[in-house]
Amino acid sequence: MIDKVSVIVPVFNGKNTIKKCILNIQDKNKGILKEIIVINDNSSDGTTEILKKIKKIKIINLKKNKGVGYARHHGAKIAKYNMLCYVDSDLIISTNSIKKLIARLKKNKITGSVGAIQKTMNLTKRNWSSNFVCLKSCYGFDNVKKEIKFSVIHSEFCVIEKSYLLKIGGWKSYRNAGGEEFELGDRITKSKKEIILIKSASYTTYYTDIYTRFKKIIDRTEKYIGILIKKKYFDTTGSFATKNQSLSAICTSLYLIILIFTPFLNIKFMINSISLIFITQVVLEYNFLMYAKKYFGFKMLFYSFYGIQIINLGILIGACNFFINKLLFKNK
Repeated sequence: MIDKVSVIVPVFNGKNTIKKCILNIQDKNKGILKEIIVINDNSSDGTTEILKKIKKIKIINLKKNKGVGYARHHGAKIAKYNMLCYVDSDLIISTNSIKKLIARLKKNKITGSVGAIQKTMNLTKRNWSSNFVCLKSCYGFDNVKKEIKFSVIHSEFCVIEKSYLLKIGGWKSYRNAGGEEFELGDRITKSKKEIILIKSASYTTYYTDIYTRFKKIIDRTEKYIGILIKKKYFDTTGSFATKNQSLSAICTSLYLIILIFTPFLNIKFMINSISLIFITQVVLEYNFLMYAKKYFGFKMLFYSFYGIQIINLGILIGACNFFINKLLFKNK
């Protein structure tokens, strides 16, 4: 029996990647009956004109930018098939990967969603900064043999049944991108279903530089803190928010505190404190640092340690923004 699937591709200002993404879905994922729905989230960079030239796709042009959560949910509501597959507009997915995801989802009733695992490969091929973002995004899956249970829905490339998705409330809409995958992942878990990632389905993508990532981390953290407080547990390795990541961010905050109070501190105390914090952070980040060395060489050890501080600083700023806004909101 041929699988029927609605492939939903949300896009916002993706003129450099959207055509390759869709053609790849069409050409390298056969053996299934699919409709491709592109939710154009009010792009302003020429994406709309590119989409008009691509055949055999359904285009939904939103009049206002609503964010990727809204786009994904809107796609689900208009999809004609019960099986939904989400693919981000900057992804190149592996051959027949959609079919493999569907097959795993159908394997048992306890599985709520199945996602692909990204390859440690940076299509941007820019510099250490972009490669570091690639490493941070891909870390945690290197030793997966076949599949892994995950706590976050792998929203960039996954399958889920429409009936089940709508039953648990669908995608929540957040400003910009990021946050909705953690919140929906928590609802899937609480509905007594599992999120599975499989090695046989994979994808590659284009990674930004670390400073663009830094700004996104601030926004994502500000949204995520509220979700974390509500669900009361950290996510599994490979996600944005793990226990190790939070402890590493605390180490970075201690560096900043020492820097601020340097004029008032005893030099010996300051040196001992920095040394202890450094050792602690290296222990926390050791596996990631070795992972970085494995894929991008010895120099990436030093670049990565610097990059870790930038990412952690974004987390700290985002967390501060959340609590400041919460305090201001309470006062109102």
